[in-house]
Amino acid sequence: MAEYTETMTEPNGDKKEGTIVDVLAVDGKVDKKYVPEGFDTVEDFLCDMRKEYRADVDFDRENREQALDDKKFSAGEQWDPIVMEQRKGLPCLVINNIPQFTAQLVGDWRESRKAVKVVPANDEDVDVANIRGDLIRSIEMQSRADRVYDSSFESLVQCGDGPFRIAVEYARDDVFDQDIFVRPIEDCLSTVWDRFSVDPTGRDARRVYVDDRVPKNEFERKWPGVVADTLSSDSDLNILTDDGWIDDDAYRVTEYWRLVERKKLLTMFENGKIFELTDDNIETLQAENGPPIRTRVSWCTYAQMHLCTGFAVLSGPYEYRLNRLPIIRMSGRVTNVAGRRIRYGLVRFMKDAVRLKNFWRSIAAEQLGYAPKAKWIAPESAVEGREDTFRKAHLSRDPLLIYNDGAEAPPTLIPPPPVEASLLNEAAINAQDMKDVTGIHDASLGIRSNETSGRAIQARQREGDIASLTFYDNANAAVLEAGDVMNQLIPQIYDGTRVVRIIGEDEKMKFQRINDPMDPNSIDLSVGMFDVALSTGTSYTTRRVEAAQAMMDAIQVWPELMTVAGDLVARAQDWPGAGKIAERLAERLSQPEIDPQQMEK
Repeated sequence: MAEYTETMTEPNGDKKEGTIVDVLAVDGKVDKKYVPEGFDTVEDFLCDMRKEYRADVDFDRENREQALDDKKFSAGEQWDPIVMEQRKGLPCLVINNIPQFTAQLVGDWRESRKAVKVVPANDEDVDVANIRGDLIRSIEMQSRADRVYDSSFESLVQCGDGPFRIAVEYARDDVFDQDIFVRPIEDCLSTVWDRFSVDPTGRDARRVYVDDRVPKNEFERKWPGVVADTLSSDSDLNILTDDGWIDDDAYRVTEYWRLVERKKLLTMFENGKIFELTDDNIETLQAENGPPIRTRVSWCTYAQMHLCTGFAVLSGPYEYRLNRLPIIRMSGRVTNVAGRRIRYGLVRFMKDAVRLKNFWRSIAAEQLGYAPKAKWIAPESAVEGREDTFRKAHLSRDPLLIYNDGAEAPPTLIPPPPVEASLLNEAAINAQDMKDVTGIHDASLGIRSNETSGRAIQARQREGDIASLTFYDNANAAVLEAGDVMNQLIPQIYDGTRVVRIIGEDEKMKFQRINDPMDPNSIDLSVGMFDVALSTGTSYTTRRVEAAQAMMDAIQVWPELMTVAGDLVARAQDWPGAGKIAERLAERLSQPEIDPQQMEK
C-alpha cells in the first residue's frame, strides 16, 4: 500500500489539508467517532461501498473474465481444457507467437514515447512552468516511470486494460518531506472501475477500488483488534463471504477512492483579484484588495481515499485537491453494444487462429510420432551377420552400409510416409490469420516477405503502425493524465521551503530552491495556473544521436568545422572520454591565434 497525506476532520466539519492523522486508536480499534463525509454512520458508508463495488464488478464481469483468459493465453495456456482432455497422451504443442506480436507494439511505443511538458494556462511565468516540467521529469526518473508505463502498456496490449497510480510517499524514512511517485498496479484485475466511466483514461470515474488480498495473520498484525465479529445484523458473515471480502485464508483490503465535492465562495475584489472567501480571511483580504464587488458559489473537487475491508474502515481519509482520481487507466479498444462496453486488446481475436495453429501442428507431430520408421528389405544372404547394422542404421551417423557379396539383390530402403501437406498448409493459413487479425505483417515483425524495395517495406510497416494507433493514442493519453495529476499535486506536496532535484529537457540534473521568499533565485510553485501537454517529435535522446551523426557527416564535407566547433562535435558523441576531449578543444579554441610574423619580430 502506498502512503498518502491524510486530512483531519475539524469540529465544525471542515477538512484541514496536510495533517496526518490515523483513525485507529492506540488500542488498535477503529475510532467510532469518525464518520465518512456524506454518511450518518460508518456502517452506512460500508454498506454503500459494498453495494457499489458489487454493481461495478457485475457490470464489467464479462470483460474481467475475458481479460484473465487473455492474460493466461499470452503466458502459454492456449489449449481448451475439453480438447486437452480428449487428446490426453497425444502431443499438445504450444507454438506461442503472442509475445512476438505484443513485443512489437511495446517496442514501437517505447521508441516513440512522448514526454510531459507544462505550459502556462494564462500569462503566467514561463520559468515556473519550466521548473514544473523539469520536476515532473525528475519524479518520473526517481519512480522508474518508464518501467511502470511499459508494464501498463503491455497489459493494455494483452487484455485491453493497464492501470497505474500516482502516489505520495515520504521522501526518506528519516524526514517529513513528501515526494510524488509513479507506481505500478501489477494486476489490472485488482482495480475495479466506476461502471459509468467511459473515458479511456478513467478521467470521469467517480470511484475506483484497488484491491489487495491480505492473509489473515498479516491482517491481524497490521490491524489488531479489527475482526469480523463486530458486524451488525445488516451485514452478516455470509454476505461478506459470498462477495469475496472474506475467505478461509485472507481478507480483501481495498483502497476506496471517490471524488468529493465541496462548496467554496469565490469573491472578486475592487482591484480585480479573485480569492476564496472564508470567515478567517475576509478582513485581511478586504484590507489588502479593497471591498468585494462580486461573489459566486463554486464547487471544489477532492480525491479522497479510505482504506477499507468489507466490515471496517481501516484508515483514512487521505485527500488531495484534484479534478480526477490519481488512478490512471490505459485502455484498449472499446466497443459499445447496446449499452454493454466490450473492451479488448491485441490478443482477444488472435486466440482462435493460434489455437488452430497449435492443433494442426500437434496433429502433424502426432502423425510423425506414430508413423512407422524407415524399413529395409533384403535377402538373407545380403545381411547375414549384419542384421544389427541395418536395424540400427537410423541411430548411426555412419554414411556407409555394407551388405554381403554375392547376394541375390542389395537391401532396399522403404521410407516412412510423409506428413500430409494439408496439415502444414492449415497451420500456415492460421499463421497468416494472426497477422490479418492484428494488422501486423511480416515487414513489421522484421521477417522477410514479398516486399523488395525499401519503400514497400516501410509502407507495410506503416500499415502495421496505423492498425495499432488506438493503443498508442490511449497510452499517450494516460501518460498525459499522469502528468496532469502530478502538475496538480506539485503545489500541495512541494509547499514548503526546500531544495528539489530537477531534470531539464537536455537530461541534465540540477537543484532548485523553491518557496523561499528570502531567496531571489527561489521559485514559488504555489502561484499560477498551468496545463500539461505531450511533446511532439522524437525524444531528446534520439535527437542527440541524430545530431551527433549529422555533425560527423558535416565534418566529412567540411573538415574545417573541427577548427570552428570541435568542442561541440566532441561533446555530442558517446565516446568514452568525449567530455574531456570537448573541454580540451574548447580551451584550445578559446586561445587567440598568434601571427607567425609577429613571433619572428
